[in-house]
Amino acid sequence: MAALPDPALVSIEEYLATSYPDGDREYLDGVVVERSLGTPGHSTLQKILIGHFLKFEKPLQLALFPECRLRVTETRYRVVLVMMRPFRQTDRVLLDAPFLIVEVLSPEDSMGAALRRFRDYTETGVPHIILMDPIDRGTFVYSSGDLARRDITGFDVPERGFLPFDSRALLAQLDQE
Repeated sequence: MAALPDPALVSIEEYLATSYPDGDREYLDGVVVERSLGTPGHSTLQKILIGHFLKFEKPLQLALFPECRLRVTETRYRVVLVMMRPFRQTDRVLLDAPFLIVEVLSPEDSMGAALRRFRDYTETGVPHIILMDPIDRGTFVYSSGDLARRDITGFDVPERGFLPFDSRALLAQLDQE
């Protein structure tokens, strides 16, 4: 059996200067990694989540960044969602750890790849990492290296209040779309 060729290494500068017409990519130690394309259920759940979080941006001093690049380490970049203000950024990438990441599972996503992303997020200091599955209507929380199915009601935002997040109700909205 022939070995697969090594992927071409790309500089950080080239990655950050490149736009991909069919969806953004992640950058992992010199390799540009394609992300799974969403399905209608995936896209609809993203729309529901964005609409939900937008209601709390101003009152809780949050910033919503769907599909924005995050520097995890000097050689690893991922894509993120909810930041607490203030935060550092460049014109191309967010530099501080997000407050919350909610990933929506696509049929092509592998559990191993998701867990690797979650470890990166944890090492960056992300306090809340959530995985939602639009097909089986499940919500999973990643904590201390474990992924556990759990319903969520919300998150305490330090010194700002409570961010409601009724995971069951948000997933139930898929049936109304």
